[in-house]
Amino acid sequence: EMYADVESRGGILEPPGIVEVKYRAAQQVEAMHRHDSQLKELDAQAAKAEGAEKKRLEQEVKARERQLLPLYTSIAVTFADLHDRAGRMKAKGVIREALEWKNSRRYFYWRVRRRVLQDDFIRKLRGADKRFDHAAALDYVKKWAEESKVKFEDDQAMVGWLESQDVSSKAEACKVAYLRSQIQSMFNDLPAAEQQSMMADAASAQASPSKRSSPSQSGDGEDKGSCSTM
Repeated sequence: EMYADVESRGGILEPPGIVEVKYRAAQQVEAMHRHDSQLKELDAQAAKAEGAEKKRLEQEVKARERQLLPLYTSIAVTFADLHDRAGRMKAKGVIREALEWKNSRRYFYWRVRRRVLQDDFIRKLRGADKRFDHAAALDYVKKWAEESKVKFEDDQAMVGWLESQDVSSKAEACKVAYLRSQIQSMFNDLPAAEQQSMMADAASAQASPSKRSSPSQSGDGEDKGSCSTM
């Protein structure tokens, strides 16, 4: 995870340097002639004029360009600076969050606590159910939290919630669900005759038939979302 101070900048060049490279004076002058109404009028008059009148108009154009250049340069520098700030870095996915220095210690205290608890839970989930990769286990934690009305993006709330849960019991429930689904899958792959034979053997071995069920009646099947919420 990457973070940046709200006043930090992400680029190598300072904004004036970016402008010198990417938006030079000649390009700014072109922009002036596209957007400034006074220059547009002077250009139109100069195109029709001749001789001394044309030269006078051209001088007025140059004077107007000199007048506008500091303003256009200032705008260009500000624009370049805005593209280098922490807000833009976050929007592009370069950083996770922009932080103020005065609040950073508190932020990282809760963030680290949350990650330790969350990663421990994910490890237990993945150990219990082999179908989980890290992303799938994280999605499951998010779903579980949302079902408990906890805001997933709130680190402090997530710490309190994770600490209040019986993570071992949750992981054990996932393990049982995973094993039952594996048994069901293997049972379903058997020929029909073998299934009937196994069911007959199980029925004859049951001490209390009314309280036990055959593999085909377990109800878990191939449900990959088999872990139930607490």
